[in-house]
Amino acid sequence: MSAGEVKLTQAQSGHERSTVFATVRQWFEDTGAFPGFAVALLVVGFLFVLAEIQSPSMLQWNGTGVHATQSGGIAFYSFQGQTYTLNVPTPAAFSSTVYIDPAEPSTAMFSNPVTRWTEAATVAGPFAAAALLLALGFARKSRRRRLRLRQRGSLYAVKDTATGNKRRRSAQGRPS
Repeated sequence: MSAGEVKLTQAQSGHERSTVFATVRQWFEDTGAFPGFAVALLVVGFLFVLAEIQSPSMLQWNGTGVHATQSGGIAFYSFQGQTYTLNVPTPAAFSSTVYIDPAEPSTAMFSNPVTRWTEAATVAGPFAAAALLLALGFARKSRRRRLRLRQRGSLYAVKDTATGNKRRRSAQGRPS
């Protein structure tokens, strides 16, 4: 391979990169600040995912649920023939389902639907809001494009397939 071939390849790859950026820029043209806020929400969402992965309450999502019984402020549960105990801080905190780590069954926590739904909303909320902002941005882009075409008077222009000429449609939708 000669030096000239290497330079040609580098020049072509740079050109392809600029056309990719131009295409992406064109997709988000006229969407306003919506994509920027969506990206910020995506970053926040990924930070929430990382925080949830490191949280001890992750057992509610990837742990194994087992049945527990309570007696005198202690919950009893068994896993693979072995019986384990878990302290019940208050009677209201007791749940008949305990989530355990199968690798370490003594590591467990009570099922708490409120906590589980709150964590799900906290993690999924920024992603849903980012999708909503992108949809609003693309709706804005579409609306602005329609307004520009209407101002130019070409909203109802139709290309005649037989002659290739453009004709205008009347307000009733019939060719004039």
